[in-house]
Amino acid sequence: MIERELEVATADGAMNTWTVRPDDGGPLPVVVMLMDAPGVREGLKEICRRIAQSGYYVLLPNLYYRTTRAFVLGPTRDHPDAAANLERMFGMVGSISNEKIAADTGALLDKLASLPDARPGKVGLVGYCMSGAFVTVAAAKHPERIACFASYYGTRLITDKPDSPHLMLGDIAAEGHYAFAEHDTYVPLDQVAAFEALLAAAPFPSRSEVGRGTHHGYAFSDRGNLHEAAREKHYERMLALFRRHIG
Repeated sequence: MIERELEVATADGAMNTWTVRPDDGGPLPVVVMLMDAPGVREGLKEICRRIAQSGYYVLLPNLYYRTTRAFVLGPTRDHPDAAANLERMFGMVGSISNEKIAADTGALLDKLASLPDARPGKVGLVGYCMSGAFVTVAAAKHPERIACFASYYGTRLITDKPDSPHLMLGDIAAEGHYAFAEHDTYVPLDQVAAFEALLAAAPFPSRSEVGRGTHHGYAFSDRGNLHEAAREKHYERMLALFRRHIG
């Protein structure tokens, strides 16, 4: 596997982006992973490597680049710094928005033309937690460039703000896959049901499912809620989606 860092020019600066791809073949179809709130870390890179092993060039941008080149949430469970660490993370989350991340995604897509390892054409997206909203908005804002997207235990899919993802479902052309946890204080099942009703009425092809017995973050090895069977199913569904649309 080949891993390297890229700098992606955006309207607000330089977005440092970690990448991984197989060390043979190419150019390869592209998958962009949008991180969850705890930041770019080994737990996410582990998932990127697994995707890359199936023949994809995977890019993982630091969405907090406007504030810091590197952020990883510190200890939170039964730790004296837990409150301070969470406060810092939520401050980082508050520094970005759907509009900013959609613009950042566009800048990253523009960068692909200069990367010889990247196959021209539409890309796949995947987002976790806060980035469930971001991949949804990105698919709506870049319908001609996004082939498919997957959201895992995505938060803030329905809000009372004018940039709420649910208001943009009519602008999406890509196939979308949504997976939720059965036990999730961030996205309880009544909110899942409300979003699924809107999804059923949306014009793009989609699938939504709830992983029974799972908790928020079930696909991560480093967040304390790993569910091995659900993690494997998440890879199965995601990779099938990518194969259908980007090869």
